[in-house]
Amino acid sequence: MNLLAAGTLNENLGNIVTKLNELMDSFWLYIVLALAAVVVVWGAYVGIRIAVAHRNEEKINARGMVKSLIIGIIIIFVIAVGAPFLINGLNAWVGADAGAEGASIAAAMLKA
Repeated sequence: MNLLAAGTLNENLGNIVTKLNELMDSFWLYIVLALAAVVVVWGAYVGIRIAVAHRNEEKINARGMVKSLIIGIIIIFVIAVGAPFLINGLNAWVGADAGAEGASIAAAMLKA
């Protein structure tokens, strides 16, 4: 019974990963465009803040905003590149694990 529950758990996880993969494929272009728009707007705001900074404190604050912008771009890039790899990795992991569970169930049935 426990092996059967593990098999259905693997099937459910496999279905979830498949649905996530389909969702990422259908919305990927829109997600990338939205993130690019955020970067452009954020960059324009930081650029305006740098251009209008007259006092030394404002210039230091603007430089900090540039650092935050660069860190944000790196984080967005890592998430945008890493999400498909994570989903594909989960898909491969579930597929390999489900095959091993199926083999152990078949071996248990042959012993009985």
